[in-house]
Amino acid sequence: MTPRPCLAACLSAYLFALAAAVDGQDRSGDLVWFDGTHTTGGPPGKLLSDNEGYWGDCVLTGVEYTYERSPDSPADTWQDRTNSFGRRLLDGRPAGSWWTPVGLVGPLVVTFDFRRSCSFAEVDVDTRNRKVSLRLEAADERKGPWRVMLERPLANCPDLPFHRLPLPAGQKGRYLRLTAEAGGGATWLEEVLVWGDAGVSTESPEAFRPVTPPPIVAEIAFQSFPGIDKTAFSDGIFWEWKRTLGPLAKLPAVWSRVPTWDSITDRPLLPKPEELCREVEVVVARNETESIALALSNVSWEKPWETTVTLSPFVTSAGTPAPGLSSLLHVAGTMGSRYYGVNIGPLFTADNLLPAGLMQRYLTNGSGIRSFPDLVLSRAGSALLWINVTTAGADPGEYTARLSARDGPDVVLKVRVLDVVLPEPRVWLQTWSGGTTMFPFRYVDRDAREVAYKLSLGVTVWDGFPEPGTLAQLGRRPGRSFFHVQGIGDYRDRLYNRQIDAAKITADDEAAIAGTIGEHVKHARSLGLSYDDWYVELTDEPGEGNAAAFGAIIGIIRRTDPKVRIYCNPSFWAGSGCLPDASVAAALSPWYEEGVDISSPLHMLLEDRPACQPLFDAPRLVRAFYQVSTQSAKGEGSDLVNLYREMAWRAFRRGWNGWGFYAYYSPRGNPWNDFDAEWYTGEDLPDYVMVYPGPRGPVATRQSEAVREGWEDYCLLTLLRSRGKDREIDGFLADQAAGMPLSALRLRALQAAAEK
Repeated sequence: MTPRPCLAACLSAYLFALAAAVDGQDRSGDLVWFDGTHTTGGPPGKLLSDNEGYWGDCVLTGVEYTYERSPDSPADTWQDRTNSFGRRLLDGRPAGSWWTPVGLVGPLVVTFDFRRSCSFAEVDVDTRNRKVSLRLEAADERKGPWRVMLERPLANCPDLPFHRLPLPAGQKGRYLRLTAEAGGGATWLEEVLVWGDAGVSTESPEAFRPVTPPPIVAEIAFQSFPGIDKTAFSDGIFWEWKRTLGPLAKLPAVWSRVPTWDSITDRPLLPKPEELCREVEVVVARNETESIALALSNVSWEKPWETTVTLSPFVTSAGTPAPGLSSLLHVAGTMGSRYYGVNIGPLFTADNLLPAGLMQRYLTNGSGIRSFPDLVLSRAGSALLWINVTTAGADPGEYTARLSARDGPDVVLKVRVLDVVLPEPRVWLQTWSGGTTMFPFRYVDRDAREVAYKLSLGVTVWDGFPEPGTLAQLGRRPGRSFFHVQGIGDYRDRLYNRQIDAAKITADDEAAIAGTIGEHVKHARSLGLSYDDWYVELTDEPGEGNAAAFGAIIGIIRRTDPKVRIYCNPSFWAGSGCLPDASVAAALSPWYEEGVDISSPLHMLLEDRPACQPLFDAPRLVRAFYQVSTQSAKGEGSDLVNLYREMAWRAFRRGWNGWGFYAYYSPRGNPWNDFDAEWYTGEDLPDYVMVYPGPRGPVATRQSEAVREGWEDYCLLTLLRSRGKDREIDGFLADQAAGMPLSALRLRALQAAAEK
């Protein structure tokens, strides 16, 4: 039987090609700016102004700026109560709240010091005035003389919020002065971006400003991964290890397999000789993705070692190409977090690296991996390589590839494909966020890359209706996708804020809600959606204060159109935990069992709560639950990684068909900086992320990759259930509850599925 390649195995290549080839042309370098305009030919240069949120090619100049007269309407401060300088012109926040711009009645004059000579190619100005006069000047010294690069009077200014100002060729200087003035009242500036090029030298290095300060390590101590104290060891320990290597000690570096899902950096990476440079085997079905983690370790303590790693295509035993089998090579970055120290985090591909300066700013091993697949291994240090092996209809059999380090050792990867085809049960797999972002533009293929990656993880829920040009439209797969729609208009916020009294809902309120629901039904029908393809959210995480009103609005929707699917994700959070079981059950019992079609309670409401359990177990379209995965993408212990995989097993154990994570990508500030304070409130709030933003799309983590593993585990268990292997499944679930590693259980289940 020839399998139908699963979404996880084949959609990436299709969507990447789709995005890059429009009308037969390669459009992957085209840009969509944040204001909606499209341009061709790539960025206007390297970013010189260090604006937050840009992950593309840049020179970290360390730019500073001053005002001729300080703005006061509003001022350039982070918070009105702290009155500290905000760098608001470079914070990557355009067109936001009142506290996004800076303003001054009359001309607003800003001088930027780039701390080095620059070539200026373009300046972009974001202002809510829309029409302003603009003057740009350059100088080599702060006092001048100033050279006019561009001047545009108010009368010639188009009525736009974002002004791109290409400059004549040959504009240079260390200083740039911008003068902006509106026609009357306050002049507002929200963001200024400067593009071009700048020299980097020993005297004028890039302003990396590392987020995680380098640790203080004794001279005789080494670290397997820079910045991770747990991997430190003395020269004596290193020499003793090297002595055990025998002939392998003559190699410049050695390969070793490390745990894919368990902890890697909780100890020095000094593997036993019998573990080095051995063939690595992975067993897969005919339509899935499996991951392998390998370390390349420098055998010298005297100097770093430079190399380039390459992974060959897979071939058959006869040396011919292996159809339906592909691989993707990543390198792991190490980065600091507030709660977990320094750990393995992002998994970069060569086509989606941050620029070198940002790699060194955010990653403790950034200098060694910034040019991947070129690597620089620190003295006695290691690099972690992550390999995805994907089968898309591959024939059963054994295939090999070779992972090589230039001027160093190779390691053979052997893939054994079993005659197993995973089914694709319809599940509700939710992540409550769209995609990663980049300011001030995104590449035209970014959305396609984002959707391809989310689909590969098994994600099926998309925000909003599948309108043209949305992630939901790109992700639409008939019979598999769910579309999550905000269902009751302005009543959503009132319901969330406990401002609706169930006993005081008026006829006008009911008519307004019914009208909104009717419009949703009409629109869904126009898009070819069945009632089971979409659902409405009334408000997020209902609790004791709004449960009665929630139930009353469900009644309105049922009277309007009983076929409309209704979603509810109760949390009943109070202080540092959920309300007691009896209180939650009392609030939900009048309406939950009959009124909710997509049930997704917070996982904490499932733990030893017998009163609530019948409500959540009741048959309906979707029975699911969700986990708030705060910060866990920045931890590295096995419990923090496997959490993302275990959710699928928990759902299968209950006989449910859904699970979710908050969130795929919902940072509270700069996602690459885990130490920044949240801008609006000044509180140090956590990021909710399982991926990071790269210049071309999402950067994976072991946590996001574990979501895929869980989804594929669920598919495998579903296959076994369909074959009547209940006894085997019961054994797997018992062993999982007893703590057996999921990777071992998955292999046993796969082998059971291969038995005819």
